[in-house]
Amino acid sequence: MSLLVPAALAFAFIIPLILLLYFMRPKRQERTIGSTFLWQQALQNLQASQPWQRLRWTPLLLLQLLAALVLILVLARPAILSGSALGGNTIVILQASASMQATDVAPNRFESARTMLADFIDDLGAGDQLSLMTMARTPRVLIADSQDKNQLKAALRTAHVTNQDADLEQAISLALSLAAGRTNTQILVMGDGHVMNNNQVLVSPLPVRYLQIGTGAANAALLALAARPLQGKLFASAQIANFSRQDRSLPVELYADSRLVGVQTLSLAAGASGTVQWGPLAPTTRIIHAHIVSQDALSADHDAWALVGSSQRGRVLLVTKSNVFLEKGLRNLSNVDLYETTPDKYVNTSSYDLTIFDGYQPPTLPTGNLFFINPPAGPGLFGTSGSTLRISQISAGSTQSQLLNAVDVSSIHTIRASHQLRAAPWLQTVLTSPETPLLLAGENASRRVAVLGFDLHDSDLPLQSAWPILLYNLSNWFLPQPVSGAGQVQAGQPVTVQSWPGADQVTITGPDQQTVKVGPPFPAQPDAHTDQVGLYQVTQRVHGQNLNGAFTVNLFNPAQSNLAPAAQLPIAHSTRFASGASVVTHQLREIWPWVAALLLLILCTEWWLFSRPYQTQQARGRKSDQRRPLFAETQQRWSGRYQAVQRRLKKTTRRFRGTLTKRGKKRAHI
Repeated sequence: MSLLVPAALAFAFIIPLILLLYFMRPKRQERTIGSTFLWQQALQNLQASQPWQRLRWTPLLLLQLLAALVLILVLARPAILSGSALGGNTIVILQASASMQATDVAPNRFESARTMLADFIDDLGAGDQLSLMTMARTPRVLIADSQDKNQLKAALRTAHVTNQDADLEQAISLALSLAAGRTNTQILVMGDGHVMNNNQVLVSPLPVRYLQIGTGAANAALLALAARPLQGKLFASAQIANFSRQDRSLPVELYADSRLVGVQTLSLAAGASGTVQWGPLAPTTRIIHAHIVSQDALSADHDAWALVGSSQRGRVLLVTKSNVFLEKGLRNLSNVDLYETTPDKYVNTSSYDLTIFDGYQPPTLPTGNLFFINPPAGPGLFGTSGSTLRISQISAGSTQSQLLNAVDVSSIHTIRASHQLRAAPWLQTVLTSPETPLLLAGENASRRVAVLGFDLHDSDLPLQSAWPILLYNLSNWFLPQPVSGAGQVQAGQPVTVQSWPGADQVTITGPDQQTVKVGPPFPAQPDAHTDQVGLYQVTQRVHGQNLNGAFTVNLFNPAQSNLAPAAQLPIAHSTRFASGASVVTHQLREIWPWVAALLLLILCTEWWLFSRPYQTQQARGRKSDQRRPLFAETQQRWSGRYQAVQRRLKKTTRRFRGTLTKRGKKRAHI
């Protein structure tokens, strides 16, 4: 043991001072005696209490001397040499991915690792520095280069587990940037080793150690969920994996719009996966939810959600005399609620999200999105002329345009005639020919506008496979879904919410029913708000009206659902870390708080012994007071008897004396 403040030993003068006070202290005690024969003993005690007599050892004296010694020891700040698990400069990367929620260690892997890390912080030496990071899809620095244990523990409390993957490469890169310019630095990764791109071996110039958390447990997981039409009916299917070492029978429930459809039981061998199907479902189904009925160590992958068709539907008005190609194509789109009218009955109500004018252009345009097909001659938005041109060749105007995604332009062979279009600066040419642009599209004044310069009946476009694809791309451009694709994303994956033209506010309501405003600015990117798995509702305010959509967040991550901990990290020359090992074998750890607690115990004992005689004397006094009436009565009774006996003795004595006197006189006479 070492003393950090050896000068405090000078306070040892307290010990002789206590002894001196005991030498000088008169010790008189009040005694109740029953006879004056005991006065001599009282005088002897009085003489013995004179100062500078021989020291008498008492428990109080011993406790006071011991308390003085302990007090001096506390002031000297004793410290012992102990092993420290984290010595020098250490950067701790705490894995916070979905697999760290597994309960194979109590209460779960993440909390177990955090408790272990808190113990490491308690064991830090005076010269040690610690940096804390969490590792999920994006690493996050909690605190850097700190020696303050309170600050380190406060930063550790802010860490939380996620439903995301773990990007070890980004975490190591960030740790190396924190360690730049420092020596004697090491990296400690605490987790189960389930990281992204684990087949790629990383190289680190700093030593990396791996503290494995978890023992492994059986788990079943949903890996996919979707709904698709089959022979005109709607069916749902789900893929389930059995991440365990034994065969299992897994019941799986399916809910359609929160109503239970049915339960299918799937039998899977150890480590195998399979597919289960439900149907036919109601044609109006919009949301499906699958749930595995099983008690496993990880529950985040037991649920999955999927959208049926488009979550956000727009009101589309078709103004045409008659166009079968347009009508059938628009009715097959899941994001369109189609309304029809003729040019002579058209009324500008400005209540539609998209208005399609086929061979007609009104004098006053509505406020929503606009799609013109074969517009009439006139200045208008495109400056079409009265004459038509015969098209010789068709090509893509912009290969980067999303409107031509999966569209085979070479399949369009014939366009007999087209208006000559003049593109405004804000319009982009999508389809073109040597004679004139054929399809223009762009955004202006918070609305999207497109124009097709020819009549569909004058071309073979509606007869080609490119037509439904082009119409689908146009509808998604005019009426974008909140999240592209099928509206399914993984937890923590970057998400961009596509807002409709004219939207001035976008909010997202998560599975926890918490609403967060994510736009403006646009496009909205709620990356930090999509960690929970479940259904997310998107509300857009467009021209004063609310437009509702949705997207889903699912785990769908086999690397996180397979709960067997990794034996090692994919880092060259990384080593395993034993929780009981010590990196620095000589670290001073102060123990004065424990010594101070011992001092408090000694003082409490000394006070108890000091107050005990007084309490005993009070108790005896109360007992004496209770007995006093009985003693008085007994004393009075015996006093009366004593006086009667005394009177009898006096009377007998007088009689005896009289008898002796008479006998003496008689002898004298003789």
